[in-house]
Formats: sequence, structure tokens, C-alpha cells
Amino acid sequence: MTIPTLGWSQFARSRHYAGSKHTWFEGSEAELLDLVRGHWDSRLPGAGQTDLSRVVLVPVPPDGFVCSTVRVDDSTPLHACFDRRQVGEDGFVRVTAEGPREPAHFAHVVLYSAEAVQENDGQRSGDFDWEVVCLIASPVADEPMHPLTMARNLLEKPGGTYCEYSAREFAAAVYYWSQRASVHVETE
Repeated sequence: MTIPTLGWSQFARSRHYAGSKHTWFEGSEAELLDLVRGHWDSRLPGAGQTDLSRVVLVPVPPDGFVCSTVRVDDSTPLHACFDRRQVGEDGFVRVTAEGPREPAHFAHVVLYSAEAVQENDGQRSGDFDWEVVCLIASPVADEPMHPLTMARNLLEKPGGTYCEYSAREFAAAVYYWSQRASVHVETE
């Protein structure tokens, strides 16, 4: 099987860097792309997808990945602010937590096909067949997508990529994320 051309989207590059509130990979962009190529045959349909034609998750070893989440309890300091992922998208309330990042026991790289990137007024970042749009590092094997992301996708809001989700998928996501928050980072 021929591996398609792969590249980083500007969206992913602007979010997944060392010290950010998002997951990052401690190696270089080129090293991450090599990791994806090496595990391309293991790819899975992305959340809400039924095949490998538009959005895929490529499972990769978690070594070198840093999680973005903090497990919260009644003593965890929380912060809330009004935020937006990027210009042109709807704003939302973001809750972050002070505390240690959870360990990365599992990692996936989310890639969109060139066609999927262009949906909903999206812009391609290069002449690639597939673009890295998100890095996921998690303490659990099947971390649900954040429910707000699911809603953005299902409702085809700016920045969303249409997918359908079951009520059970939404419920699992709400429950999982009720016990976690993104790490609070002062510098962003």
C-alpha cells in the first residue's frame, strides 16, 4: 500500500506545541509524520465516521506525548474564561484546571483528507493528501471527544466537520469530561 502525502495543518501547528494547553509531541514535526507513516496501516475511522475516506485516527506509541488534561476533584482550582479556537468560530466557556497533567498511556494522531479540510470554509495548509489536525494523548484507551467538539461537528458550526453521534456517545463524553479539564496555562 502506498502511503499518501502527509503534512501539518496550520490549525494543529498553532495548538500542539510544547508548553501549550493542548497535547503535544516532544519530537519534531517530521518525526511525528514518520511515526504516522509507520502506523498508517493501523488507522481507524475518526469519531462519527464509518470509513477511512475523510477523517482517520492513527494510533501511535504514547512515548513523547504530553497530555492536556487534569483529573479534577473537589480540591482542584478551576478557571473559566470566554474563548474561541480560532477567528471566525463561535466562542464558548472554557474551563481549565490547575494540577498535574495526566500521564499519556495512549496516543492518536487525527488526520483529515484534503477534501474534509476544505469543508465548512476550511483552508488547506499545503498540497498534502492528509493533514494532521489534532494530537490526542490520553490516560485511557478510548477517550471520548469533548462534547463541545461533538456538538460543533454535528451542528456544522464554523470549524466543525459534520459527523453524527449517538446519544450514548454524547452521554459518555459528557460523563468523562465532567471529571477532567484542560490544564490551566497562564501564558496563553
